[in-house]
Amino acid sequence: MTSLAGLVDRFTAALRMDGPHRAPDADERHEADALATALAAGRDVAPHAAALGFAVHEVAGRRVLAADPRTERSWGLVVLPAVEPTVVVEVPHPGSDLRTEQVGVAVLERCAGALYLQAGSHRRAGAPPDAHRHGDFPGDVAHRPDSVFAHLAAGLAAHRGLAQVQLHGFADRPGFDVVASAGAAAGSALLDETVRRLESAGEVVRRGGEPGCDDLSGVLNTQGRAAARHGTVFVHLELSRSVRRSARRRDGVAEAVAGAVVAAT
Repeated sequence: MTSLAGLVDRFTAALRMDGPHRAPDADERHEADALATALAAGRDVAPHAAALGFAVHEVAGRRVLAADPRTERSWGLVVLPAVEPTVVVEVPHPGSDLRTEQVGVAVLERCAGALYLQAGSHRRAGAPPDAHRHGDFPGDVAHRPDSVFAHLAAGLAAHRGLAQVQLHGFADRPGFDVVASAGAAAGSALLDETVRRLESAGEVVRRGGEPGCDDLSGVLNTQGRAAARHGTVFVHLELSRSVRRSARRRDGVAEAVAGAVVAAT
C-alpha cells in the first residue's frame, strides 16, 4: 500500500530544474478558483481537478490531487484531510528547498486536519533564459500570484479562513536554525506557539525582521500577502540546511508545528 510519504517522495523526485512548466491562463485561473471554492465547501472536487489536469487518487485514506510533473501543467500536489480542515501546510519549493516536503508530509501525518499543498514543479522550471527575479520564474509559486498554488491558497484563506504554514529552507548561517515570521500578515497565536515548541525542541529560532535574517522573513511572499488581505493566519518557516538534513530534527520540527496547530486552531 502506498504511503503519503512515499507518494510525496516519488512526486518530488520527478521534478527537474529544466522541466516543463507554464503559468495558467485566465480560464485555468478561474478553474483554480472554482477548485479552491469546492475544497473549502467540502464539495466534489473531481470535475475542477480534471479540468486542471490533476489526477485524483485515494492514498492512505486521503484523497490526493496530483498533476503530472512531466507536462507544462505541472501545477501541484494536494492531499485533502479526512476530517474538517484546520490548516494548510504548504511546500512551495520542493526539490529546491531540500527536504521541506518531508517536513510537510510529517506534519500531515501528525495532524488529521492538515490539508497539504505542494508546488508541482521545481521553482526554476519553465523559466526564460534571462530570468533573474523571483517573479520571472513561473514555477516560483511563493512569488507568483497567477499560479494555481496561489489561487488555491488564497481561496482556502478567503472562503474557509484557514491558517497557512509554509515551509522553506536556507543555507546554514551562524547563530540560528529557524526563522519564523508572519510574512506580510499579522502575528498570531499559531506563530507564537510554533516558536515556543521549536525552542523547546532545541532549535534556535529568530523572528522575522531580526538582524541577519531580513531576507528570510517572507514579507514579499504571495501567500502571506493574501493572508494579510483576508485577515487570516500565515506562518512562514525558514529551516536551515542542517535542520533539514537531519531526520531527527525534521521530525522535531514536524512535531512542533503539528502540536502548535492543535493547540492554537
